[in-house]
Amino acid sequence: MDIRPEVFVAMSFDSTYQTRFEQVIQPAVKSVKMDGIHLKARRVDLSKSGDSILSEIADGVAHCAVFFADVSTVGTDKATGKPYRNGNVMYEVGLALACRNPEEVLILRDDQDQLLFDLSTIPHVRVDFTDHAAAKTEIHDAIVDRLTERKVLNDARVEIAASSVTDSELNIIKGLGHHPSGTVWSIGHSLPGVAAIERLLDKKLIKAVASFVGKRAAYEWTPLGSVVAQRIKSIPDFTSEDSNEEPDPIPE
Repeated sequence: MDIRPEVFVAMSFDSTYQTRFEQVIQPAVKSVKMDGIHLKARRVDLSKSGDSILSEIADGVAHCAVFFADVSTVGTDKATGKPYRNGNVMYEVGLALACRNPEEVLILRDDQDQLLFDLSTIPHVRVDFTDHAAAKTEIHDAIVDRLTERKVLNDARVEIAASSVTDSELNIIKGLGHHPSGTVWSIGHSLPGVAAIERLLDKKLIKAVASFVGKRAAYEWTPLGSVVAQRIKSIPDFTSEDSNEEPDPIPE
């Protein structure tokens, strides 16, 4: 859930496709807001970072609000006579489908050619990039649809996590849930508290980051954990069905 207001764009870098990026894709992305912020189209070739391209791709795919791929055919194979798609783009699509939910992936193309079997079941949009106004509208609406589906998915994820907490986990969340991501804290050595910490780690609601003086483990909330904590705090008299354990959270 550590997401930036970006749309990661995978497409051919050939100059032939630069116009569709500058006049259609980029303005369509910018026309969409997420949490009041205009989205930004990110292509690795436009980045000025010193990191390797593969590192930038991995970072962009992992943290973008929506992964966008233009998989339009780029040529015809001389040996088979069959059309083919950009190999680098297909690599990035495979990476996105491996680590992101389908609801966060948007695939577009401008051709009528047969898709690879691996992509044939993934929802995609066929766009006529020669009609700039219509294409921008279609891409805008498709991104909004993906963001809406992603929100529903994340809301369900938060509700499931919130409903699964035990009393001992709940005590830690109530005692320390007000700390934002990035704030490091610890708890006492009570057995119920230690067991609750292990469960919170398993659920990816917290992560271990260091240790304090005296070798006490230090933790911080994950982005998901922060959202779950806020959700639990918003439920009046929230209780779980576990035993009434009383660990003693102690921020440091």
